[in-house]
Amino acid sequence: MYDAIVIGSGIGGLGAAGILARAAGKRVLVVEKHTEPGGLTHVFRRDGASWDVGLHYVGDLKEGGQIRAYFDFLSGGKLQWNRMPDPFERFIYPGFEFAVPADAQRYQEHLTEAFPEEAAAIRRYFRDVDRAVRWMTLHFARRMVPAPVAPLLRAAQLPLERLATQTTKSYLDSHIGSPALRCLLATQWGDYGLPPSRSAFGVHAQIVRHYLGGAWFPDGGSGRIARGIEQGIEAAGGAVRVAAEATRIIVENGRAVGVEVRDARRGDTRIHRAPVVISGIDATTTYERLLPIDGAVGRATARVRAAIGALGKSTSAVTLYLRLRDDVRTIGVQGENYWINTTWDHESQPDTGLLEGRPERIYLSFPSVKAGHDRHHTAEIIAFCDGSLFDEWKDSPQGNRGAAYTVLKDRVADGLLRLADEAVPGLAALVSYRELSTPLSVEHFTSHPGGAFYGLPATPERFRIKELGLASPIPGLYLAGQDGGCLGIVGALMTGVGAACQALGPRGFPMIQAALKKTPAATADVLPEGKHRARLVNKRHVAPQTWLVEFDLDGQPPQWAPGQFARIAVASLEWRDYSIAGVDGSRVRFLISTATGGLGSRFIERADVGAETVIELPLGRFRLSPGQRRVFVATGTGLAPFLPMFEALEASGDLGQATLLFGCRVSAENLLSSIDTPLPSRVEVCLSRETAENGTPPRRVTDALAEFDTGADYYVCGHPAMVADITHALARRGVQGVFTETY
Repeated sequence: MYDAIVIGSGIGGLGAAGILARAAGKRVLVVEKHTEPGGLTHVFRRDGASWDVGLHYVGDLKEGGQIRAYFDFLSGGKLQWNRMPDPFERFIYPGFEFAVPADAQRYQEHLTEAFPEEAAAIRRYFRDVDRAVRWMTLHFARRMVPAPVAPLLRAAQLPLERLATQTTKSYLDSHIGSPALRCLLATQWGDYGLPPSRSAFGVHAQIVRHYLGGAWFPDGGSGRIARGIEQGIEAAGGAVRVAAEATRIIVENGRAVGVEVRDARRGDTRIHRAPVVISGIDATTTYERLLPIDGAVGRATARVRAAIGALGKSTSAVTLYLRLRDDVRTIGVQGENYWINTTWDHESQPDTGLLEGRPERIYLSFPSVKAGHDRHHTAEIIAFCDGSLFDEWKDSPQGNRGAAYTVLKDRVADGLLRLADEAVPGLAALVSYRELSTPLSVEHFTSHPGGAFYGLPATPERFRIKELGLASPIPGLYLAGQDGGCLGIVGALMTGVGAACQALGPRGFPMIQAALKKTPAATADVLPEGKHRARLVNKRHVAPQTWLVEFDLDGQPPQWAPGQFARIAVASLEWRDYSIAGVDGSRVRFLISTATGGLGSRFIERADVGAETVIELPLGRFRLSPGQRRVFVATGTGLAPFLPMFEALEASGDLGQATLLFGCRVSAENLLSSIDTPLPSRVEVCLSRETAENGTPPRRVTDALAEFDTGADYYVCGHPAMVADITHALARRGVQGVFTETY
């Protein structure tokens, strides 16, 4: 039995779990549906490059500040931050550009220089921003402090309530005369997800105030946040369990006492019990799916469910992830953010134009520069939209939504890149790989309904809902996600802190504040279920820059399925995912390429036999499905998950009906000659940069695809560009059975 169970490993849920573990020594279980912890702070990788899916920058992180103190405490002091350049943002409009300095006084001065006739209004605006933030701070603090103190904070709020709870548009229209200045001041509405006509001025003020001193980004990328917090949770005897989906909150005698969890790794459903349950996911899913909506529980939550339903929807987005051939500093970009607008009207409805490849406004950022990566260069382009635009494909399988969806994504991606290149000339010429995510991707990986990653809309009405907060109507159940308090990365973190305060009772807040002043405790050497200490026992080259490595695991031999992958600790707070090439008792094999030169590559290259690390497994849902005719398409080490599949097919007598299409650049990279695993009866090898011995000219696996049967099932793994090309080509040919897994 645990002291607390947290649903969701976003920054709110992890923040709550980390505080309970580090400040109070509580044993906490965090359950996460996705195979990667971190929610919107996690990263994904393609061929060595990485992108941060939700954290793009953080403000107010100066040394000695409160927010910095929480991050330092939760990460055990291991998380480092890079300061973004000054200016850190550029607002671009037709015929006008404004650079935002990383200093409040200079920001105000530059605005006044651009709009001298609005000097008095600008001074008042910054004063009102401070006043509105004070109201928002008191609003949240009321939910953290002991009950007797709350009325005093409420009384302090009242004089500021009208200011903070009007819409942003209402404030700007009333106090700013220049339409251009009104538009400019509202530029950052993408940081809270609602245009000025819908957002509460208090939320707008929070974002403005948050970035008045500039911005920071995690050194090495945002994925290190979750890993740092995880270590503190494990040190107290808890665990962050991925591929574990909460399906029900257990309520007994009117109180939350546990969580039912579907464990994809074990293939079973278990009930975990604890006196405290904290939901770090959205309020809608918590109240309408994880709790019953009838009976006593339904009656207890009826008012909050009705209030949530009346708020309407928040925004979602499409994101274009770009891999670049060179550092963007070669085209004059220093790593600052760009808010690029083709119109001065924030209230226009741009969704139709977006789908037609004509976006009206985008956000452009450069995660590799901000994270300090100097080998793999990346960019991200975001356009906000209504998640319902993609409802037509909502019920289709992720990764194989059909030809029309593929064509639409290409058109959207073309439009995003075209607009970004107009604002930052030379960007398009640097692109070597691109990948577009839609609101369906956001919902699939984070479970936010409709891909609304900011949670409930930050309208004035949201802050009038008395029932919506950290404490739920069900005793023992608390909310730690954005919907329980404030939105955004820092907002969700502080909501998690608030949930921990509530769970600890009246002494919670002073206990946490006292803990923040202490040196973070050393991480204990404790491993939860699914993680194994591992020792390297074999390592040999099977091709240039490709190794076959074998680790011996401690503990019980893992239960796994051919096609799954494992996660290997390769450096402090850094893990890398590799497909399992085989398991023999306690020994697990991998095919690992070191071509990318990243942390994983360096770990494998430098590790000697006897080196120790930690491996988490099994992960993933890539596995054999029932069928007779199968075509396996692989390039490079993408062959790895197919090797145990071939062994399984040989055992069942079905390997003779399978085909392998394998691609590599030259014959020296052909892994098949170094592999002992049985292979299908038909094997086609494509050399992309060399004429084959039989005289076949250079060709890629995509070129050979036309020779294969559309009635077969296709399993695809390898270079991300190849996987995208193959799946798109198969979709256009009407192939239904396409199996692949990206992670």
